[in-house]
Amino acid sequence: MDAIARRAEMSSIKGHDTSLQAALAALEAAVSAPSPADRFNIDRDGPAKRAIKLRALQQRFQKLNEYCDEAAAEIRASLARTPPR
Repeated sequence: MDAIARRAEMSSIKGHDTSLQAALAALEAAVSAPSPADRFNIDRDGPAKRAIKLRALQQRFQKLNEYCDEAAAEIRASLARTPPR
């Protein structure tokens, strides 16, 4: 495949059609991309790694929930302090 890449590169340097180079780049991108089966395979990490990731997500959501609760409480308190118009 290196010979094809060099040939495409040389043709673009000489001012020839670069469609071969574009086709080669698309082919290389398709070959290097993970297959759909690999992208959606949730078992590739293993249960222990998934459990660690889920615990970390749970902690992040818990902190976010606590922050939202505090912000809502502060807003309610500030609304209660302001005199009605």
